[in-house]
Amino acid sequence: MPERKTIEAYLEEVGAQIRWKRARPVVLWELERHLEDQRDAFANQGREDPEGLAVEEMGDPVAVGAELDLLHRPRPQWGLLAFTLLLGAAGAVLRLWLTRDFSIYFAEKPSHVVLGFALGCLALLGGYFLDVGRLGRYPGLIYPGALAVSAASLLCSPNISGASYYTRYVTLCFPVVYALWLYGWRGRGWRGQALAMLGIVPLAVICMMTPHLLALLLLLAAAFGMLLLAAVWDWFGIGRGKSVILPAAAAAGGLALLIRHIRTSGYLLSRLQTALHPELDPMGSGWTAIMMKQVLAVSRWLGEGSLGPVESYEKMVPDCGQSALLTTLIYRMGWLPFLLAVLALTALLVWIFCRCARQKSHLGRLVVLAVGMTLLGEALCSVAWNLGFTLLAADFPLVVGNLHTALIMGLLGLVLSVFRGDSIAREISGRPVKPPRLRVRLEIQRS
Repeated sequence: MPERKTIEAYLEEVGAQIRWKRARPVVLWELERHLEDQRDAFANQGREDPEGLAVEEMGDPVAVGAELDLLHRPRPQWGLLAFTLLLGAAGAVLRLWLTRDFSIYFAEKPSHVVLGFALGCLALLGGYFLDVGRLGRYPGLIYPGALAVSAASLLCSPNISGASYYTRYVTLCFPVVYALWLYGWRGRGWRGQALAMLGIVPLAVICMMTPHLLALLLLLAAAFGMLLLAAVWDWFGIGRGKSVILPAAAAAGGLALLIRHIRTSGYLLSRLQTALHPELDPMGSGWTAIMMKQVLAVSRWLGEGSLGPVESYEKMVPDCGQSALLTTLIYRMGWLPFLLAVLALTALLVWIFCRCARQKSHLGRLVVLAVGMTLLGEALCSVAWNLGFTLLAADFPLVVGNLHTALIMGLLGLVLSVFRGDSIAREISGRPVKPPRLRVRLEIQRS
């Protein structure tokens, strides 16, 4: 009778048949749990060599491994991948087409647009093949690394329009960075929740130093949403109801401070009033909104508006090649192309959020939520700005900006990576999945 295999040897043979490295530790972790349970059941029955019996009952390791290999394969996200590439390409074409007759200060350079789209494609594919689960194992490296990169960009980045140019893009990644930070503190009780919440502070400070108000608001909104999800999942092990206390208190306190700051700060109050009533300051901060509304008033459903020469449009609408590019789209091509662009991004966001709700992996859900909220916040602020509500300027995702498009495509790559791993996505007792451990079992028998 051949010698029975140990669980460790059995798992090694099974693992050799599973070609997807990302799935191997997950599958073997579950298989090990099943074998150990069966072994313990045989031991309780008083059977001899319970471990060997458990392995023998499981079947041939090569056949089992081959079957698991067929079952656990990556799920290619061809639809979302192609749709993202199509939107990125359409945005690049629009940037060139809409600014083709502009002066050198507003026209897009073809070389910059092509380079931006090429970088976006590389970032999209890089994120797509990245293992998000592996990122979740190293929040202690990723979080301080993000802070170091942000500090370096604050020191080295040029200051354009009163803000650190490159840091503005770095801060848009903060919701994802915070998702990884939060994931690393589960199961740590009150102390873990408090430290997880304190992780917001350095990121918020960098947003204020940049300054980038929209990134700060997106970070706070995404962080609050993720903390509520962590409370629902009872990540910290203190009960669902108790897990909500600290985030709710912090949100209430932050909202009270914000309202107080708006009331006492003449700048913020004036900016809000001007956004609502630009006619109060027609030659100052209300100029942009008034000009935009004049341009929109002469725009057509399809085709170019009746304002006059391109030079007149450039002088009327500040930043018509960047944050006001949607206004340019409406004026030069009509309201219908604008609505189609908004509907295309809306379809992408609906797709993302629907898939997010079905995610089995908690980390994957947080990453998708962080990216989705970033895109949604930017899109809403950009549309509002281009329709004359000039409170927060923002770049419309995948349409405005070359470096911005590359960044957004990279974030979408992370989302697709999460969806790609759906077949192995699961959460076991709130703990990260680890590969099988080598266990030594000693049995002392009395003769």
